[in-house]
Amino acid sequence: MLKTIGILIIAAVMVISEVPPLVEQKQKKEVIIFSILLFLGIVLSILVALGVTVPNPLDFISYVLKPLTKLISK
Repeated sequence: MLKTIGILIIAAVMVISEVPPLVEQKQKKEVIIFSILLFLGIVLSILVALGVTVPNPLDFISYVLKPLTKLISK
């Protein structure tokens, strides 16, 4: 629980320091992308902090590209 609160506090500090300048400069797309990436990072960090096994993205890439490498090596 303490780790989750720490992650949320750090995320709040990041939002407070990064979003106001972007809003002042009217960079709406950057605010949206920042929000999406920060949300994904928060969710993944909380899952790791709670001990949930998060799949490795490299495993998916290897699974997709393995047939292609076999085809090229022939």
